[in-house]
Amino acid sequence: MTRVGEDYNPQSAPVVGVSYGYRALKFLELDAGLHVALQPGQELCSRFGCYDPNDRYFWIMVGARLVAPLVAGRVELSLGGGGLVQQYSVSNRDSPFGVSSQGAFGGYFTAGAAAPLDRRHHFWIGVTPRVLLANPEFGRDRWFTITGDVSYRF
Repeated sequence: MTRVGEDYNPQSAPVVGVSYGYRALKFLELDAGLHVALQPGQELCSRFGCYDPNDRYFWIMVGARLVAPLVAGRVELSLGGGGLVQQYSVSNRDSPFGVSSQGAFGGYFTAGAAAPLDRRHHFWIGVTPRVLLANPEFGRDRWFTITGDVSYRF
């Protein structure tokens, strides 16, 4: 995950998540998921000492994606987007810098590529880049995430 802040300094953190996709039609998948960024906030320092916010970003995403058929029988491509609920949570509330929890709404865009690992196309591995756009009070959050995906399909 990478965030570009107000001063355009990139922030990075690991992201873990779970998602579910339902194929409503052959080329249309409805998606829902929860992703969590672990410790995205940087340590803040002043002449009085340093502060670690011990923070997390929670993203709930609901949307749809268009799925292209297998390219040469090996790779499946997809493109989509949807709505986003973002919750920023600070565990260390003793902040001399005014860091606090907040929520926001927004949207996301996603693309993906996946390939089957077996002949029956049950086990898949893929990659999914996402652009997350959220609008908390007095700010604009823009995130770019890339996840490696392992899935099982019925």
